[in-house]
Amino acid sequence: SAHFMATPLLMSARPQLLERKIRIQNQLVRECLAECLGVYVLILFGCGSAAQVTTSQERRGHYLSINLGFALGVTFGVFVSRGVSGAHLNPAVSLSLCVLGRHPWLKLPFYVAFQLFGAFLAAATVGLQYYGGHWKEAASPRCCGMCR
Repeated sequence: SAHFMATPLLMSARPQLLERKIRIQNQLVRECLAECLGVYVLILFGCGSAAQVTTSQERRGHYLSINLGFALGVTFGVFVSRGVSGAHLNPAVSLSLCVLGRHPWLKLPFYVAFQLFGAFLAAATVGLQYYGGHWKEAASPRCCGMCR
């Protein structure tokens, strides 16, 4: 019976040990990666919904779909990064917080760089997702005009 008592204790200690081993120690790196991931989620949902509506010529969504996509993108982006970095998700927000004295100026270039990096990664993801179908049809009369 002692064996059964030790097993749950060992199993609960393993995730904590793994978490300690893979956790990023540098607070600035953690904050920058949180901003990057938050912006990635925001742009992925927002621009992904815009690309779907545009490339399907509003057969798979309408203007409201784009609004909902960006709303969900902001919501999930804030949810992902708020606990680590404060979820600025925008260089203008980071800059204004620095001007108001609520964020250190030293962190601003890092935040802006990682926010831009997250946005470019998300834009590349959306572009690659819609690359195959839409650009091949660009020569057809059904093209929405985005490629011309």
